[in-house]
Amino acid sequence: MIKKLDKLWLGALIGTLIPLIVLLVLYLEGNIADSYFYFLKKLFTDRLLSAFLRIGLIGNLAIFLLTFNTGFDRLPRGILLSTIVYGMFIVYMYIW
Repeated sequence: MIKKLDKLWLGALIGTLIPLIVLLVLYLEGNIADSYFYFLKKLFTDRLLSAFLRIGLIGNLAIFLLTFNTGFDRLPRGILLSTIVYGMFIVYMYIW
C-alpha cells in the first residue's frame, strides 16, 4: 500500500507545495489584511520572497530526509527535484 505512494510526480508535487504552505502559515499567523496573492506579490517586489522560500525549503529537507530514510526511492527524488527548481529561483531572485 505504501509503495503505491512512491511516485516521482507525487514527490515533486509535495516538494512544490511545502514552501507554499509555509508561506501560507506565515501569512495567516501575521494577521495580514491583504489577500494572499497580494502578500506574495509584495514579498516579490520587496525582494523578501527568496528569504521566506528558504525557510520553506527547510520543510522540504525534513520531508526529504523522512522519506529517504523510510525506504522510498522515487518520492525523495521528486522532492529533491522541486527543491533544486526552487533553489534556482532563489538564486535568480538574489542576483536580480
